[in-house]
Amino acid sequence: MRASRLRLRLMMLLSSLLALAVFKATFISCRFSFKYTERRSQPRPRHELEISPPAMKSVTAFEAFTRRLVSYPNDPRYSPAALKKRALSFSNTSDLAAFLVEQDRRKHQLAEVCQENRGPPSNDHPLFLVHDRRNSLTYCPIYKAASTSWSILLLQMAGVTKSEEENLQVLLEEVFPRKLRTTEYKRTRNTTKFVVVRHPLDRLASTYRDKYQNASKPWYYINYGQEMVRMFRSFPERLTKAEVLGLQYQVAAKIQAGHPVTLSGNPFTNPLGPTFREFVLFVVASKHADPHWMEFHRQCAVCNFDYDFIIKFENLRGESEQFLDYLNRGSDFILQRRNSRRKPSGSSADPGCSLFSQISARLIRRLVAKYEKDFKLFEYSPDEYYKCASDYKL
Repeated sequence: MRASRLRLRLMMLLSSLLALAVFKATFISCRFSFKYTERRSQPRPRHELEISPPAMKSVTAFEAFTRRLVSYPNDPRYSPAALKKRALSFSNTSDLAAFLVEQDRRKHQLAEVCQENRGPPSNDHPLFLVHDRRNSLTYCPIYKAASTSWSILLLQMAGVTKSEEENLQVLLEEVFPRKLRTTEYKRTRNTTKFVVVRHPLDRLASTYRDKYQNASKPWYYINYGQEMVRMFRSFPERLTKAEVLGLQYQVAAKIQAGHPVTLSGNPFTNPLGPTFREFVLFVVASKHADPHWMEFHRQCAVCNFDYDFIIKFENLRGESEQFLDYLNRGSDFILQRRNSRRKPSGSSADPGCSLFSQISARLIRRLVAKYEKDFKLFEYSPDEYYKCASDYKL
């Protein structure tokens, strides 16, 4: 009897420690967000925004920092009007002309699907826009769809080189500061707007491999991964809820501290990190819209925002080259693939069955229902993924 009470008190203590750790992490995150938002909202002095291009040649620490705050005037060579006029000189038989015809077809498809699914008027707005004033460009990043590659390229086009130590998102905010949503549409009106999309299920698999598999990224495990495991993994019936939380805390504490996780018998380590099935169940059940799995039409408000170019990840290199040629920057810049473990295939028929073979066709159907509008808007098909299902039959 005394042993049972001692065990119960120990589990309650572990639960309290876990709750305290979660509260601490949430508090730190909120405090950082508040400070970051407050700093971002403060207007910078005009003398910081009006540095002439010749001053950019210096390599002093101060000027290396202030070069990020440069606000160049619009370069008329890259305005939408100038680019459209230049496009009139393209040969009708050129690859670039064919690329523009395909872009018109994709925009027409998008407009048709938006019209068919039009509901009550909404204030949907892109989650995040990169507005490059100098090059008259507006980009809506979709995570796990070459967003890192294109973000770094846009920084280079603005004259900024990212160092290895710098946080990309913070640097983007410094170079391309956000504006209030009420003014966002106005300032992007006379720009070339583009977005890069990817097969929804291929993107989801990429998110799992990069962020959650084997708990390789501590931040994602602490904030989402351990919850995925606790919600959808089967535990021995003899374990109480408090005991499960205690076992969860043991693993989370080691991962957060960067220590090897060697806890024999702990169900949170078998396997370590959520399985693909647990990850998918969380995505379809959770109301949390993480940008790494949020639907494209919500993340970039494609039915409310008039995009000029829709680039497909499946032909990223070719279409990016043609897009840069259209922008009259093809001879100056090239898109470098980053954060990629494999080359994008020529089509979406290479889904990576090693992951989707772990889930049933029924669960794949739930994913397809979640991303149904994206499938229609950007003309993707889930058929090849059904063939990977664990219960697929010929």
